Amino acid sequence: MTVSMDDVRGKMDEMTGKRSMKELLIGTYDMRYLCKPVFPYFRKSKGVPPPMFFGKDDFLGLFVALVMGLQHALAMVGGLITPPLLISNLGFGTRPGTSPPVPYSSGNPAETQRYLVQASLIVCGIMTFFQVLGVRIWKTNFQFGAGILSCMGVSFTTVPIATSVIGQLMKEQGHTFEEAYGMFLGTIAMCAVIPVILSFFPIRVIKKIFPPIVCGITIMMIGVHLIGAGFKNWGGGAFCADNWQHPPAAKTCYLPAKYPNGTSYMQQSSLCWVGPGVKCGDPTKTEVFLPFGSQQYLGLGFLVFVTIIVLEIFGSPFMRNASVILALLFGYFIAAVTNHQGKKYVITNKIEQAPGITFLWTTTFPLGFYPPAIIPLLIVFIITSIETVGDTAATLEASRMQVNTEDGTRRIKGALLNDGISGIFSALATSLPLTTFAQNNGVISLTNVAARQAGFAAAFWLFLLGILGKVGAWITTIPECVLGGMTTFLFANVIASGIKIIINGDPLTRRSRFILACSLALAFGVELVPQWATLNLWPVTPGMSPGLRGLRDAIILVISTSFTLGAVVALILNLIIPADANANTCTTKALPLVDGGDSSHDASGCEACEPLPPVKTITGGLEPAPTVEGTRDNTVDANTDRV
Repeated sequence: MTVSMDDVRGKMDEMTGKRSMKELLIGTYDMRYLCKPVFPYFRKSKGVPPPMFFGKDDFLGLFVALVMGLQHALAMVGGLITPPLLISNLGFGTRPGTSPPVPYSSGNPAETQRYLVQASLIVCGIMTFFQVLGVRIWKTNFQFGAGILSCMGVSFTTVPIATSVIGQLMKEQGHTFEEAYGMFLGTIAMCAVIPVILSFFPIRVIKKIFPPIVCGITIMMIGVHLIGAGFKNWGGGAFCADNWQHPPAAKTCYLPAKYPNGTSYMQQSSLCWVGPGVKCGDPTKTEVFLPFGSQQYLGLGFLVFVTIIVLEIFGSPFMRNASVILALLFGYFIAAVTNHQGKKYVITNKIEQAPGITFLWTTTFPLGFYPPAIIPLLIVFIITSIETVGDTAATLEASRMQVNTEDGTRRIKGALLNDGISGIFSALATSLPLTTFAQNNGVISLTNVAARQAGFAAAFWLFLLGILGKVGAWITTIPECVLGGMTTFLFANVIASGIKIIINGDPLTRRSRFILACSLALAFGVELVPQWATLNLWPVTPGMSPGLRGLRDAIILVISTSFTLGAVVALILNLIIPADANANTCTTKALPLVDGGDSSHDASGCEACEPLPPVKTITGGLEPAPTVEGTRDNTVDANTDRV
């Protein structure tokens, strides 16, 4: 059988929709709107009309899809690299009181840190692909993945539990970092079945058990806990922050002196200066070693923080969505081109020694199991499941798709199922568990692009960044103070998201305020004074059996972790305190949470079950709100990110 050129052209036209080569490559998107910076002051108009909206299955063009995918990847990457960096920092340092010093890590902690960063990026790229693809399960009404422009990222929710568990295993039970991390991964793989199970539950049941007041308190306390880690890095690093021992200060001492007759003696003086105990700095990536909180460190971190603010005010939509990573790059550049007394803040030995291409399992950890971490991790996965429901619903709304329909429910459950499978796969792939990220909701709202092509491109960029060994090595050379200026902003957004969930999901009646006060009282208490629950509440005795010790460790871990304690208290009080008789109840449309990132994503409050009374006017009614010239109905407000 012969095939003519006309047949070939016909097949090509069928596949490409008879589009021109220019449209195939660059599409029809208004790139000027995306990339042109703005000056918001002294403007006559109150807004800029957004470009044409691109739906879930609309065609973007190859170049535009790659640009949009890069936009989503850059908006996420700051949050993606932070959890593995924070966890791998535990492997640095030596055990106190050992001579010669015994390191916590059995291998090279710098190489382990590089690998964990790249493993996170690779796993996020793979699972984002399946999340965007949305595969229907044969002969069922379920699907795997949401099938919309929704991206997967490493969850911040597990970081407090990971640091507590791994730190306890290393410092109290003598395990190396690799052994402790492997035990934590094995426990994660078992507990990650929770989202899989919840994906088959009715959504209304999940929302009823975990209302916005419970989720909001939990997410807010996660941000509060992580702010401490951000400030430690901002001041120079977590290790020197925890081991500074004493600040530099004057101290009374004795200096040699002589009497008039020439006899020597030791004279008391207050001129002695005592330096700090431990200076900050990793010799594998810097030549500068300064005390914690030095003005040089604080200045570099502040530069990153201010750059984020400047980009938010003057940046184009592309720059605003990627402000976190752009500010990080700018801070890194300033640190790389400056020096302190002739010594460099950044050295690139790690980049030169890193492999060109890498993949998963080039570094492995012995999988184990730590029973005391089960209860806290179950709480974590339940919270991330509620988070996924809200994030996916917000993405559906930003994509102009119906949420409260059979199709919307199937997509939300598909995202939940993908969360569970991602948690199991990521643990076996030596990475922390994943969850549906929320940053891309703000990107969709600002760009007016909800096409899945951008999601596939984002998965490609994340995977590419992960397999390039030099990229992972570069990330590990970022000075702690520069990283701290960025992560502090990210963690503060987590707090803001928790507050927003509480306000949007509940009218803050007397009952909800009481639950909020009781939960935050205990949660903030153990966050500020953790030894309140760890010293003598349930001491370990020599004759304590292993089973009782495991139960004790699990309970102490829950009580001493602020967000788990706040979640448990809020959940119990919400179940036992009766509702106010005159309180309006509401059903949450979405519970959008931010996991590590942008506060600009959509947050959909709740619908009142009963309509509110009409507004009475006194002087002739209410004037209609002014509209922006050139905008259309149902367009997205670029300032509020609401549909």
